[in-house]
Amino acid sequence: MHICDTYNELTSPKNITRPEFSVLSTYILIMRKLIVLLAILIPLSILSQEGSIKGRVIDQDDIPLSFVSVLLFEEGISKPTHGAITENDGSFLIEDIENKTYTITFNFLGHITISQELTLNGNTDLGDIALIETTETLEEAVISVRSPSITKSSGKLIFNVENTTLSTGDTHTLLSKTPGVLIIGDRISIKNTPTTIYINDRRVYLSPTELNAFLKSLDASIVKEIEVITIPSAKYDAESGAILNVITTKPVSIGYKGSISGRYEQAVYPKFHFGTSHYYKTEKVNIYGSYSYIPRKEYKEQFDEIVLFSPNNDIKSYWDTEFNRTTRSKVHQGNVILDINLNEKSSLSITSHINVSPDKEFNNNDISRLYNAQRQLDSTFTTKSELKNTTSNINLGVDYKAKVGEAGSEIALSSNYIIYRSNQDQFVNTVYRLFNGDLIRNSSFLTESEQDTDILTGQFSYSAPFSWGNFETGLKYSNIETKSGLDFYNVIGNSNQYNPELSDLFNYNEAIYAVYITYSKEWGKWKLDAGLRGEYTDVEGISRSLGEVNTQEYFELFPTAQIENKIDDHNTIGLSYVRRLERPRYQSLNPFKYFLNEYNYNGGNPNLVPGIDYKIMLSYNHKNKLFLDAYYIDSKDRLSILTYQDNETNTIRNIDANLISEFQYSFDATFVSSLLRWWYVSAYTSTFYMENEFLALESVQDTYSNSAFGFFSQIYNSLTLSKDESFTGDVTLYYLSNIIYGSYDYKDQFSLSCSLRKEFWDKKASITIGVDDIFDTYNVPVVSRYYNQDNSYFPQPESRFFKLGFKYSFGNTKLRDNSRDTKSKESDRLD
Repeated sequence: MHICDTYNELTSPKNITRPEFSVLSTYILIMRKLIVLLAILIPLSILSQEGSIKGRVIDQDDIPLSFVSVLLFEEGISKPTHGAITENDGSFLIEDIENKTYTITFNFLGHITISQELTLNGNTDLGDIALIETTETLEEAVISVRSPSITKSSGKLIFNVENTTLSTGDTHTLLSKTPGVLIIGDRISIKNTPTTIYINDRRVYLSPTELNAFLKSLDASIVKEIEVITIPSAKYDAESGAILNVITTKPVSIGYKGSISGRYEQAVYPKFHFGTSHYYKTEKVNIYGSYSYIPRKEYKEQFDEIVLFSPNNDIKSYWDTEFNRTTRSKVHQGNVILDINLNEKSSLSITSHINVSPDKEFNNNDISRLYNAQRQLDSTFTTKSELKNTTSNINLGVDYKAKVGEAGSEIALSSNYIIYRSNQDQFVNTVYRLFNGDLIRNSSFLTESEQDTDILTGQFSYSAPFSWGNFETGLKYSNIETKSGLDFYNVIGNSNQYNPELSDLFNYNEAIYAVYITYSKEWGKWKLDAGLRGEYTDVEGISRSLGEVNTQEYFELFPTAQIENKIDDHNTIGLSYVRRLERPRYQSLNPFKYFLNEYNYNGGNPNLVPGIDYKIMLSYNHKNKLFLDAYYIDSKDRLSILTYQDNETNTIRNIDANLISEFQYSFDATFVSSLLRWWYVSAYTSTFYMENEFLALESVQDTYSNSAFGFFSQIYNSLTLSKDESFTGDVTLYYLSNIIYGSYDYKDQFSLSCSLRKEFWDKKASITIGVDDIFDTYNVPVVSRYYNQDNSYFPQPESRFFKLGFKYSFGNTKLRDNSRDTKSKESDRLD
């Protein structure tokens, strides 16, 4: 019988007393009620007097210039509030502008930037604006074009990497070089805060292992910028303690543009990445499509050490394990994005992403040696494991936006549907021998597992500017339904005997209903951002092995507040507060046991509860070059993975668990500047103290507290090596002195990477060459040592890579850099 088919019996009315309901009908009913409630709460829009600006940009020979960046700045504000890109005939139009005094700038590569003051009173026609070609050497423009740029406001850092040497390779590597991002194993975090990954403002619903595999298959060349959001606003899901939002590129020019690319990586084994992308843009329609094929062969070594104790805490024995894994995979990845301008006030976007990894193979080998207390060899066992896995992930999305009225109000509707499928077979064989090599016994088992997950989300938002501030409110519904099964068989001779005690079926349903409201206001030297989000969560997990239905229902409020004061033109201070939720995911609640061998397994925990984080941060900004943050985070029931060794049965298990408490103090500094015309530096440092407390389940003592005082630093150097900006390079340094995760300590992690990039053929082609982790020092031992627990492991996946990449662009490749000149709301609409 098919594993998931047995859920029909497991979830039948005789086994579940809870009434069934249609997800779609419930969703529609809830949304109707919330929209009615929202309509009552939303005040009428206040009309304001607005105008427009139009004109035409030409060169000194009266030839129209397309792709010129036109930006509008309000008095006293350093960031643009409106923007446009000139069309093929040089024309531009900026609408819905409040009547006041502005500074307007016209910027085009290779030409002198024009800046002039403008007092708007209704509709204004500037006529022809002539730009003069610069006679200066290109040294002046190189840094701004080729170096990654950093902009920062309270709670958010934007790392612009498009068309730099960092944009070669995969997105996982790119994130590891992003200021404030920490990657340890499969865990990606911002300043050690639980972090959620978004792609173009869409949340990625994957487990940590699946997420890392996905990011390694995503080509960094399509990444425009990375938003590092440490204080998420109320419009984001409450469980997003911190957010990494990866923004991909979009064309700004009318016409067709395409590219082909290839990448070769050499570590222990060679790896390849082949891709092609295509853009087509008209006045009404913008189409983007891409495909990548990523064949990889990967290698990992790991060394484990366990010290086992007797009941009186004397050393009983030592257990050392040498492990290696060879992984073979062939990933197919495709994206299609269709943007349609329905009219001047509304647009529709349809997106699809598919990631298929067929027949991914893992070949695991390990040998364990058991020694007595005198370090004399007692026995050994050798384990060989073969695992084959096939996964597919399809993500479909629809977004609709429309302006309402004349005051700049906007409504937005979005929906996502995600289909995830996974099938996995594993065979494990272990041979036990005495110290002299005599056979003790042979043990074999196999497992068959599969997982079907469907995720549906729907969101509505309304935003409006008023004289008393900007207002936004919205609703969101999300539903996750997962069916999974694992069949365990003991292999005896040539027969497979089903083991019901180690087999299981698990059905998981999660529904979240959310409503939020945000408010922002600028007056004088002050700026305020505040919000409140409410979420009702309904979770149900059904496990056959446990013979029970585990339900959780709770409602929580999540306030957010940020206030800034502009002391003068060069200095700004801010204070932020946020309360967030860390919700246990399906993979952590699933009670399945996954065995590495008979004595070592990983398992979920259906009794997990949500964790709550409280964060307060004081920030300082000097000239947009020096950023200082001092903050405190207090966490209750923080989710973690704890490792326990049973000294009686000689087993070790890794389980998802709630920490009793965790807190940290941190002082962070970020510095960005062009030290010389050809040398740009971005430096990030964090000095912190963190401490946690957890249950010591295998010890006489009830609890244990783990702590660390540490230092973390990332330094990125961008070098321009030619006057025509076609030859660039970068050097990145990474160092982590000490950090804790659950009961484990990580120490002295260091990495040095460098790369070079050369453009040719009128900048339509480029070659990049580089080495990551030059000294092979990124991997470090991980230790858990307290009471009668003493175990450690030293994972050594491939980290030192030689990389060689090639990319060729064709079609209309003009000035794609203009698409990243500004991130204001108005210029976003131009993409």
